[in-house]
Amino acid sequence: MTAYAYYPGCSLESSAKEYDSSIRASFKKLGIELKEIPDWSCCGSSPTHKVDKDMTVMLSGRNLALAKGIGDVVAPCASCSLNLKEAVIELEHDSSLRGALKEAGVEYMPGSVSVVSAVEAATRALDEGAYDGVVANPLTGLKVASYYGCMLVRPPKLARFDDPENPTSMDRIMEAVGAAPVDWSHKTECCGNSAIMANRDMTLNLISNILNAATAAGADIVATSCPLCQLNLAARQTLMRQKYGLKAEIPVVYFSQLVGAALGITGSDIDLSGEVLGLIKKRQSEAQAKEVAANG
Repeated sequence: MTAYAYYPGCSLESSAKEYDSSIRASFKKLGIELKEIPDWSCCGSSPTHKVDKDMTVMLSGRNLALAKGIGDVVAPCASCSLNLKEAVIELEHDSSLRGALKEAGVEYMPGSVSVVSAVEAATRALDEGAYDGVVANPLTGLKVASYYGCMLVRPPKLARFDDPENPTSMDRIMEAVGAAPVDWSHKTECCGNSAIMANRDMTLNLISNILNAATAAGADIVATSCPLCQLNLAARQTLMRQKYGLKAEIPVVYFSQLVGAALGITGSDIDLSGEVLGLIKKRQSEAQAKEVAANG
């Protein structure tokens, strides 16, 4: 069994609890053990980085130091994983920051840990054959727009994962669980992130463009791996239809919720709405009927 040190981050204990529960449940089914980092704290997310870069490195560095001896760190939130990855790079080369951490009571050892996102860990599991024989409820016929956003694979010098312009890792995961990933134009377009609080018109226009592209590509649903992206894309769709040119509402869920459903996990562990569960069942029935008709 592969084991990781698990850094849930603040969002997964508040606005994105379904991401946390579906990651834990689906990774367990895939043979991935998650050991939560004891006494972890906030990484600073996006705001701290804009105020004090060293503070961001120190906050993330503390969590990395606490993970020593557990294993490589998996951080589901795109912003968290990027902050932790940057901290690894900075701490490898900056002895003064390591010294400041030591004065604060934790010691970071260069080369002691690396960081991956949840999508990276799930992709590694795919490459190792972890999905073989465990997909009990394939999402046959479900067309999925995999939305990577702008932080999961970029900037490439920090993310060090997948193609920064045309990533395919999440699409491969969707294929592995029986779904049909669509080819679409906006998979790495920014959703505005926290700019929704400063400029709502600009951000809702950005989001409407992303969702319209997914619908135009024939997607039934959008899958993402970032709590803020999920919140931006899923909320206010009725308002976007009224004022910002959104042509049709579309469900937006975490990729791990769909993986969990395909692995046969039910209930609060994946926390999918009745609408999404009904959509999955409808597409499975349509695909089955099509297969029967094709076989005469």
